[in-house]
Amino acid sequence: MNTDQLMDPLRFDGQVALVTGAGRGLGREHALLLASRGCKVVVNDLGSAYDGTGVGEKRVADEVVAQIRAAGGEAIANFDSVEQGELLVAAALAAYGRLDIVINNAGILTPETWSELTLESWQRTININLTGVFSVMKAAWPVFVEQQYGRCVMTSSPAIFGAGVAAYAASKAGLLGLANSLQFEARKLKLDIKCNLLVPQADTRMVRDFASAIDDRRVQQGRPPARSAPPEMLARLSPSRVSAMVAWLAHSSCDAEASIHEAGAGYFARLNWARSAPLFATEKEGLEGAPMPENVRDGQATLADFEHGHMPVSGDGTMGGPSALEQVLRHIKIAD
Repeated sequence: MNTDQLMDPLRFDGQVALVTGAGRGLGREHALLLASRGCKVVVNDLGSAYDGTGVGEKRVADEVVAQIRAAGGEAIANFDSVEQGELLVAAALAAYGRLDIVINNAGILTPETWSELTLESWQRTININLTGVFSVMKAAWPVFVEQQYGRCVMTSSPAIFGAGVAAYAASKAGLLGLANSLQFEARKLKLDIKCNLLVPQADTRMVRDFASAIDDRRVQQGRPPARSAPPEMLARLSPSRVSAMVAWLAHSSCDAEASIHEAGAGYFARLNWARSAPLFATEKEGLEGAPMPENVRDGQATLADFEHGHMPVSGDGTMGGPSALEQVLRHIKIAD
């Protein structure tokens, strides 16, 4: 179904979005989609390599801006590093006088395995993927607060479930805590500011260049290159098949808060924390002192029971409450 067939298409007329890392891949598709729906877009991209090294000879952000303008949209290019977030936000305000949406998409991925990972590579990844998002949001936040409105989407990764890229995985997992904390700040102020997370799966330049670097290493080690996915599968994993989720999370009518969403190949899902059924080792169970390791060993069936557990809420300041103390007091009926 195309846009003309939709009864109530999502529009962004009059709004301004900053999309980092928007010169290629996912960010490019996010920028194009938002612009096609009436949003003015600041297309940020350094043009560096997938691992953050160098600067491309061609300013890829200019190409995206040209494509948006050719289609009748409004956009400007920005080439500042996300480590200097105040410059990106200043560019948006100078061009358009406001900032409604921040899509934190910029990131780097270095090819070192755990045994090869250096502190320098670790820190460089954290600086861009996590501290860079902090820098951008630190600059954007006062704008959001003043206008009592804002939408923030942070790009995490399936690597949070575990992958052979520890620095990248750690940086992307850190965004969960950052987004949840910002949502808590917005709730305290009772403002219409929403912070959410995207876990995309797509065939991007970063993924391809990373795979190529790994294959080069395998060949140098006398091993064959890894098998590539068939072309028809890669076509299904086009970055354009992710951006619908980003546009929804960025829309004024979206009320999701501190939520995590997967997207890829036309598939969408929401992730959530899950807590198992509680295992108690208290005076009610006849234990007067501290619990023993055997209590935990003998309670493994309970700890594997998620059907009778619950899903903690993020971003509300309860830190996944009820707390352990609250649950224990309720269990032994000291609390009401």
